[in-house]
Amino acid sequence: MTNKGKRIVAIWILGIIAVTISIALPTVSGHCETLRFVFIADSRGTNDGADLINKPVLEAINAQILALSPRPSFVIHGGDQARRGYAHPHGRGEYTFKMFKDVMKPVTDAGIKLYTVLGNHELYRDDGSDVEQEEVGDFYIDNQQEFQKEYTDNPSNGPSRYERLVYSFESPKADAFFAVLDCYYLTKDSPSTDLHGRFDDTQLAWLEDQLKKTKATHKFVFAHAPYYQIFGDQDKQNTTFTKLWSILDKYRVDFFGCGHTHLYSRKNINGSIAPDPQLNPPVQWKNNVTQLLNGTCGAKTSTGDPSVNRYTWHVSNAEDTHFFSVVDVNGRTVMVKSYGGAASPYILIDQFIIPSTIIPETSLLLLN
Repeated sequence: MTNKGKRIVAIWILGIIAVTISIALPTVSGHCETLRFVFIADSRGTNDGADLINKPVLEAINAQILALSPRPSFVIHGGDQARRGYAHPHGRGEYTFKMFKDVMKPVTDAGIKLYTVLGNHELYRDDGSDVEQEEVGDFYIDNQQEFQKEYTDNPSNGPSRYERLVYSFESPKADAFFAVLDCYYLTKDSPSTDLHGRFDDTQLAWLEDQLKKTKATHKFVFAHAPYYQIFGDQDKQNTTFTKLWSILDKYRVDFFGCGHTHLYSRKNINGSIAPDPQLNPPVQWKNNVTQLLNGTCGAKTSTGDPSVNRYTWHVSNAEDTHFFSVVDVNGRTVMVKSYGGAASPYILIDQFIIPSTIIPETSLLLLN
């Protein structure tokens, strides 16, 4: 089928979706909330000089965010803002967090809040550092501390010493709950660091307590690294991610937003998909939690053939493509529209609805 034919079919499918939703859903009561937000991740550039952040791509995406009507209430960035958290872009050592905030300034100046997730690249520094820093493996605790100081809009309601790294907030009418986790949290006596991330018991206990207390209809959790991997040559995740997913499944979280792998993918994780790695005693998923992997709004795309089924995992990873997702909460449902492409304006590439039991999952998959 030609690209034009695919687009016609995609538009036809979307028309059926709209009619199906209007028939399937009851009238939403007046107290239910309408909310829009945007999820992006991995805006880092390719070198330690002027290209620490891929500004042309991120600025183009910001322009499309500002053109949305209605505008979103906030943007969540899923980590890896710049190539290094500490670098020498102007011949002197500096943290890059303010540099990233400056690129996002048109968005925040428009009244759209910015929430940030700490990624592994936030903890790196270039080789020309002129300050003494506390090193844990390839990561630097000073970077983590500076991240906490810089992002004052991130709430400080996480566990003690995790302030602005691990946190939660709710929408104005408390019908949507959001939690951000840090899978690279450092302490001076940390025994090891893991590029794929890990979650300590403190964070997991805190998250479960938060989910237990909230009365929100919709729940969203974010961290930098994905649980289910897209490429077979990647190491499988550790059991701390399985423990996390057990909590997400138990409390019927709508989706887990992540990045780290530089492509787009989303998959509804249910009882047909095994935990990987498995726990002892073994667990089985009972509900439907979507993994939304939105892994580049600037970073070099991870191309090649995925080890998962490209179509059922809704993978888009054509060379030099970048992505962002617009999430609309409307009463009982959540609509996610994801945009991507090799240049602005980015086009609609994928659309799905939560709860997915209303209609079959659909995907446009226009980029591959």
